[in-house]
Amino acid sequence: MQKTIIALATVFALGSTAAMAQQQQAQDPMAQQQQQTQEISEGMLVKFVSAMEEVQGVTEKYRDKFQNAENQEEAREIQQSAQEEMIAAVEDAGLTPQEYNMIIQQAQNDEELRARLEELTSDS
Repeated sequence: MQKTIIALATVFALGSTAAMAQQQQAQDPMAQQQQQTQEISEGMLVKFVSAMEEVQGVTEKYRDKFQNAENQEEAREIQQSAQEEMIAAVEDAGLTPQEYNMIIQQAQNDEELRARLEELTSDS
């Protein structure tokens, strides 16, 4: 599960890193700290697991296309399409991309949260 979360975080972050960096520059340091330690509700976790499953499907759908891209431009276009589908999947599950990424970041550092996500994943 942890490897899945990290892998998905990597794939998801590929396209959203620049946008998030711009947003974070606009936030004050206190707002950034609050975002990093935000309490995550059970409802958010359920939405996260649903979104994660969809994002994983998008990742699998585009993996071969990306690896077989003939040039950087084609790879960039494939990445853009995958990113758009991932964002849509996250939003369809009821989370913002920022909430999704925040849960991933917290799960990497919070053993209890990881265990809860593993439990929810095995239930679905």
